[in-house]
Amino acid sequence: MSGHEEPIDVVIVGGGPAGLSAALCLGRSRRSVVLVDSGRPRHAVAEGVHNFVTREGIPPSELRAVAWEQIAEYPSVRRHDATVVALERRDDRWTVMCDDGAAWSARAALVATGVVDQHPEIRGYDALWGRSIFLCPYCHGWEVRDQPLAVLGKGRPLADFAPLLRSWSDDVVVCTDGDPVEPDVREALSAHGIGIHTAAVAELEARDGRLDAIRFADDTRLTRHAVFVMQTPRLVRLVADLGLELDEPGYVRIDEDGATSTPGLWAAGDLTSRRHQVVEAVAQGLRAAVAINRRLVFGG
Repeated sequence: MSGHEEPIDVVIVGGGPAGLSAALCLGRSRRSVVLVDSGRPRHAVAEGVHNFVTREGIPPSELRAVAWEQIAEYPSVRRHDATVVALERRDDRWTVMCDDGAAWSARAALVATGVVDQHPEIRGYDALWGRSIFLCPYCHGWEVRDQPLAVLGKGRPLADFAPLLRSWSDDVVVCTDGDPVEPDVREALSAHGIGIHTAAVAELEARDGRLDAIRFADDTRLTRHAVFVMQTPRLVRLVADLGLELDEPGYVRIDEDGATSTPGLWAAGDLTSRRHQVVEAVAQGLRAAVAINRRLVFGG
């Protein structure tokens, strides 16, 4: 790294719900904070935020706009629109550099970058992502209740995930996109009245911007109006290159306060857990901010 590195208390990488929550708390704690955000929020495709009491159904863009209006009341918090290209530990400080040349030297750092969804190469998938294709039934099940639903996934986790959808619809099937289903998984799904299609998926057909049917490689069609997918997203390169300790599914391992395996570095939000809900990320950002402020006060 080169150039002037302005000293601050905390740098936050990522301006989603977790990063915004942390910035608000740290601003109210009178900490000098820079929040760096690339402006490509993962949940931008969603039509609304759910399970967030007092904010039910709010569009993600509106949630972020309101958050920044409120954070703006705290002059020690600054927003910087850029992409972080390097985050390095130097002695007892973190040095961060952005793609526009801006750089800071912070006493603590919080990564709240979210994760990157990995889409299968199925025709029509990308256009329906966030509109008829979802990850979380708790987030979007209500909007597709009583409709014909599908789970796109494979392996033993199907036996736990697919039956959850019966809370929202009696018409649920599993599509494995060419993968076989083990007998015990097949038996577990059958016990919940869930059918199985193992043929490869050729296309997700849309009508009026919504899913209308699944077309398989054998040219059969199955009417479905929403798909819930089972996938493990990947970490962004910046976080992956930090060498942090990960849990078995591949998320960043944190303690109850959001501290990672590297001293002085915290993590919050979707990169730390399978529970990818906005209110969960907000809570994690708050917990991390409180822990960071205590560390800055008491050291250790």
